[in-house]
Amino acid sequence: MRIFWKQLLLYLGTIIISFLILALVLAQGIRNFLTEQKLRELTQLAQRVAISMENFTVHGIFNWHLLATEIMNIYQYTDAMVMIIDNNYEIVIPIGLGEVVEWEELTPLMQGETVAVFGTANQPELSRLLIVGYPFWFDDQIAGAALVGFSMVELEDAISEMYRITLIALIGTGAFAFILIYISSKAISRPLRQMSEAASVIAGGDFDKRLPIRSSDEVGKLASQFNRMAESLQEQERIRREFIANLSHDMRSPLTSMHGFLTAFSDGTIPQAQQPHYLGIIMDESERLIKLSNNILDIYRIQDAEIKLSETQFDINDLIRKTILGFEKRALDKRIMITSHFAHPSDIVFADEEKIRRAIYNLVDNAIKFTPEDGEITVETTVGATNERVFISVSDNGCGMTMNEQKRVFDRFYKGDPTRNEDKMGSGLGLSIVKEFIRAHEGTIDVKSEEGKGSVFTFALKLHN
Repeated sequence: MRIFWKQLLLYLGTIIISFLILALVLAQGIRNFLTEQKLRELTQLAQRVAISMENFTVHGIFNWHLLATEIMNIYQYTDAMVMIIDNNYEIVIPIGLGEVVEWEELTPLMQGETVAVFGTANQPELSRLLIVGYPFWFDDQIAGAALVGFSMVELEDAISEMYRITLIALIGTGAFAFILIYISSKAISRPLRQMSEAASVIAGGDFDKRLPIRSSDEVGKLASQFNRMAESLQEQERIRREFIANLSHDMRSPLTSMHGFLTAFSDGTIPQAQQPHYLGIIMDESERLIKLSNNILDIYRIQDAEIKLSETQFDINDLIRKTILGFEKRALDKRIMITSHFAHPSDIVFADEEKIRRAIYNLVDNAIKFTPEDGEITVETTVGATNERVFISVSDNGCGMTMNEQKRVFDRFYKGDPTRNEDKMGSGLGLSIVKEFIRAHEGTIDVKSEEGKGSVFTFALKLHN
């Protein structure tokens, strides 16, 4: 079932149940209000008749004419039915009321209490009555009671009319609510449907699909995040394609070179005196291929599983010296000076020595790529104020990076502006591997760079005290 119908039915069900509960509460409230209002009116009338009984008695002689006139006025102008009974429950004056109630229900009247009961008239059209009894006194004794009744037919008609008005109001409100819910459900489900359709398009490989953002609420924010995701996927796809193209080129170039030299060796084109030189070139190209394949394997191992560390104690300064020596030939070829400065003669750390060596190697390798001839690279260690960590930094005076490049320099397959990079043989994986290795040691790596002035990469390791 579509989310639109789920939401619509949920809202409608909630409103219908709420309206039913509201209708029941209102119906009971209206009935109670009208009934209590009528009870107050009947009580006042019954009290009026009882007081008239007391007032129309002079020297023990009751003026029945005056009382009858008063009762007839009440009957004519209020539609109330009146009956007078004595203290023996004998009917003295019945006007509109016959045998209406069980006399046992009127017992409290002769004890001075006001009684409200339901009775049945002897007229079918007035089959149900609301009756209030009020006692009257003579010579400090209860002489009888005045009973005033009112047909429930009129009251029920009034209640039914209130029910009808309430029902019409609820139906009107429900119809208006249905329209609002329908529009609201459409407004919410439309962008979700668009997201579903866009996701299907993106899943098919078209990363150009974007969603229109029409609001700033949660749905609008979701659409904005979806567009960002699409942009990220599009950029990743661009980088992937570029990486594959670069990888193909990087592998084809050394393979073509090696194939050419080996062919020349086999047919004797290369003189024996020059063979060591060309063998060295073949060795360099093969090392380049090995390094490239190792980087690719490393990045996909990191992606597929958590990095496992084999931590030992070792001197970080000694590791840096050994790593720098491996770049001696490349540094001489570009006339780059690599220097090192250590905080102490020896700093013992507890880490995975091979992975830290790879991290330092990749940082120095990256520095050599972006440092021009006659440049300088510095590898330096400093110890934190608490003597708990040692900071390793690799700096160069190369071309530097823009702020956007600094944000993305650790992304997989990302390569900086090729127009500013003299060495175009990189795969865009080295710094990503460094980041993953340092993160496996629960650390971070930072970069500070300025265009035209070089870059500084810094990470920290825990000292072993």
